[in-house]
Amino acid sequence: MNEPIHSKVFWSMLAGLVGILATAGFLEGSWLAYSWLETAETVVVIENQTANVATVVPVPQPPPLSLTFVGDLMLDRSVKSSIKKNGAGDYNWIFSETGRLAGTDILFANLEGPLSDKGKMLGGVYSFRMEPAALEAIKNAGFDVLAIANNHIGDWGEEAFLDTLFRLESAGIVAVGGGRNYAEAAAVKIVKRQGQKIGFLAFSDVGPEWLAASADKAGILLASDPNFGSLIKRAADQVNVLIVSLHFGDEYQTAPSERQKTLARLAIDNGAKIVIGHHSHIIQPVERYGGAVIAYSLGNFIFDQGFSPETMEGLVLTITVSGGNIVNVKEERVVLDNFFKPHLTNA
Repeated sequence: MNEPIHSKVFWSMLAGLVGILATAGFLEGSWLAYSWLETAETVVVIENQTANVATVVPVPQPPPLSLTFVGDLMLDRSVKSSIKKNGAGDYNWIFSETGRLAGTDILFANLEGPLSDKGKMLGGVYSFRMEPAALEAIKNAGFDVLAIANNHIGDWGEEAFLDTLFRLESAGIVAVGGGRNYAEAAAVKIVKRQGQKIGFLAFSDVGPEWLAASADKAGILLASDPNFGSLIKRAADQVNVLIVSLHFGDEYQTAPSERQKTLARLAIDNGAKIVIGHHSHIIQPVERYGGAVIAYSLGNFIFDQGFSPETMEGLVLTITVSGGNIVNVKEERVVLDNFFKPHLTNA
């Protein structure tokens, strides 16, 4: 039975109105017009009218994240003595001039030694062990991630190493580069911020060899690991941005070695977006490579090497990322005073 002519006119007029609204952007695509009028004779007309209308829906970009990196953090030896004498034993005192770093989305440092009251000292004057009382101050200073793959983390043996892992985890600080076995040490540590996954891996290229993690033994990742590239590639596939920490190079050298360049660029080639280096105790260059950033050494953040101006300063590197891309890189110096307290130079 034919539909009355006035009904057809009504549907045609309504179809025209829907087409105008869709074109003007009041309707989000032709599917909406189709769902409203799918029983009408004019559905084909409406579909034809809206099919050629390009509706551009911008893909929302995640908000930018600020990732801040500092160098070696060591709160033993003369630093501890200074805190006892000048800061009334309060470890928060040593961080009192760097408070604004806590405002970054993720704050990272290299923890140069165990944080424990356990274990047995394996070396001499160059063996570090930080008091557990320092942990609360490190947390208060805003640190989210600490690299433990370095040549001093085993200074007080496996017991202190395991205790450090436990204490950092209990405080909600991510320990990267070590674990209770190889699988744990090699797993990418993921920090989630505003819907983005920021991943961390860490390797030491200066030992200690005896503390290399294995299938049934606690320890750290070494850069000599034959799986170096594949571990990084696997980690990069799981996150938006991957940071690889490398404890490498030669102490007190201002330029990176060829070995440093090879390892850092290999990390980038396998998917790392940022490489953070430390161990030289002196600032080394920051370079761009393949759309990524390599900081060969950030120098000292807190250390007691008062024998030269170069060892009494470090680099604060803040990298802004969004949607897996680096959008800004900012370098800032941090200078240690005579009490080994760090001061930001553009505060």
